[in-house]
Amino acid sequence: MFDSWRDYLEIIRWICSTAMGLMMLTFFYDVFLIICGIPENRQLDNISATYLPPKTRFAILISARDEESVIGRLVDNLQNLDYPKDLYQVFVIADNCQDRTAALARAAGAQVYERHDPSKATKGYALSWFFQRSLPGPLKNFDHCVIFDADNLVDPDFLKIMDRHVQAGSRLLVGFRDSSNPGANAIAGANALFWYFQSRFMHQARGRLGLSLTSVSGTGFSFDLDLIRDRGWHTQTLTEDVEFTMQMILQGVQGVYVRQAVFYDEQVTDFKQMMRQRLRWSVGTVQTLRLYGPALWRRALKMDWHLLDSFWFLARIPVMLVATIFYVIVLLIRLTDPSFVPRMLAFDLLGPILGYLATVALLAYLVKSEKRSLKTFSAGILAFPILGMLWGGIQVAALFYNNVSWQPIYHGQEVEVSSNFD
Repeated sequence: MFDSWRDYLEIIRWICSTAMGLMMLTFFYDVFLIICGIPENRQLDNISATYLPPKTRFAILISARDEESVIGRLVDNLQNLDYPKDLYQVFVIADNCQDRTAALARAAGAQVYERHDPSKATKGYALSWFFQRSLPGPLKNFDHCVIFDADNLVDPDFLKIMDRHVQAGSRLLVGFRDSSNPGANAIAGANALFWYFQSRFMHQARGRLGLSLTSVSGTGFSFDLDLIRDRGWHTQTLTEDVEFTMQMILQGVQGVYVRQAVFYDEQVTDFKQMMRQRLRWSVGTVQTLRLYGPALWRRALKMDWHLLDSFWFLARIPVMLVATIFYVIVLLIRLTDPSFVPRMLAFDLLGPILGYLATVALLAYLVKSEKRSLKTFSAGILAFPILGMLWGGIQVAALFYNNVSWQPIYHGQEVEVSSNFD
């Protein structure tokens, strides 16, 4: 029994303090990863730079839905990679297309598979359908599969560098995701910075710590076909990339970030499209947490830092929700405290302001460290912290809202992939 309301208040304070402590732990872990991501990974860089005669047979796969504006451009681009033509083949899944995607892909030289099943219109279903039909036949003579999105462009050396890491023993690899249109507007710039941030402060940091990547990021990744040759591709969520990564982690396969294998991604420029895209990603991550979180946690309890890191990557969304709720509770409690004065509230508001300025400074450093133009990214840098808060809110909303379906993203802008550099 509690003697007074003050006893209840103390319990609430203790719960709030614990939740905020967990949030601070998350913050310091992120800072630790940022610090670890600053230096280059010389071991992996040396592999990229060491010449080896090409050996790996690559199947390049593109899942495209109504992408007639860009599919021909990508297939043409892939046909001209600096890699022996007899060691790779381009495959396109024309998934529930109602335009000329299939015809244009064939005309450009790709081997096209047309799929029509509106009831299962996600990339995960398309990949499962394709591999079920192709692993016993067209793919049986290939070693690795590289997956791209239809709006990508690929550096000529991409396969050559990936091959060197495959020959060094890597089975799951992710290239460097650059952007073809970061100067289009603030939204495109902020999204481009999001991928730069992930590449350096998540992928590169984990690589230097000996940890696996926590997401293959949907495009520009390559995996050993023997990993799925017997079981096929089986993903159920809206983020098949994160789900596939967790499957590999649970199998003991460590993803590797290959900085020198560069490809270009066209960033969304429309606010509504961006929010729909982020909601779909967030819902898919929540779905992945529900499916794989328990297994990751059970094995993480055996003091496996790799699995604990992967679990924490997925669990950040509910942690964010709890911390936000209790942060609001703390503020409300303080407002009812007779000793509370307005300047204490001003002190609470100082944190977000300093956070904004620190984020802007970090992003400016990131752009310069990647040898990109600050002028090109200036609008994205200023918008990123604000959009980042919206993205965080979407992640929280995804815990309660899962009625999400695929929506088309406009592609086909004129791009110049070399304009991002100083």
